[in-house]
Amino acid sequence: MKQLPLDLQLPEPFGFDDFLIGPNMEAFMALQSLADGQGGEGCVYLWGAHGTGKSHLLRATVQRAMAQGLFAYYWDAARQPLAEAAHGYELLAVDHVDGLGEEEQIVLFGLINAQREAGRVILTAGLQPPARQLLREDLTTRLGWGLVFEIGEPDDEDKAALLRHRARARGCEVDEAVCRWLLLHRSRDLGELTRLLDSLDRAALARGRPLTLPLVREVLRDADEAPQAQGSWNGTLPW
Repeated sequence: MKQLPLDLQLPEPFGFDDFLIGPNMEAFMALQSLADGQGGEGCVYLWGAHGTGKSHLLRATVQRAMAQGLFAYYWDAARQPLAEAAHGYELLAVDHVDGLGEEEQIVLFGLINAQREAGRVILTAGLQPPARQLLREDLTTRLGWGLVFEIGEPDDEDKAALLRHRARARGCEVDEAVCRWLLLHRSRDLGELTRLLDSLDRAALARGRPLTLPLVREVLRDADEAPQAQGSWNGTLPW
């Protein structure tokens, strides 16, 4: 697997306005209401395949809640072991619960109980519905206490439209054929595709050419042929 030798890592947008709703309107509206402090079920679990937008929705909810003055936090359990320090937030989002160790599962069990008892919000997300999670039985029961939403994948037409929208937001004009080709021949994950477009845009600027399909094929061919050790880009893009 080769890396694209480009030096660009722009932050991914994680607001509600940047989320492609697709078949997820019910979950979208429920999380917006919680972020706005409008009440509703305070225990929400999102599940679905990689790249469907679960992490995006959790982060968007936390960002909006903080903008409304709530004490909120996004905890990525895949990067930071879940600990007792997560207690006390008015709105807490715990992502990637699938990989929690035994002690972390005990912490999450306590967090869900504490948040509900205090009338606070806890959001969680994983790849499988609660009943299929390979976690403690008492924890899977807690994960299914409140609202459970499956986050579905948008269709390719919507994905292509969103890629063009995000590219324009970064000042990059990209042809629709480029987005469709990337969806067919590269990753179908929107986050990975967005980062790839950022890198391709930098390559187009460096070469003084518009971001067209012939240029995309040329840049990716050069990247695949170049020795990985020569790459200067710090991220990884799984092809």
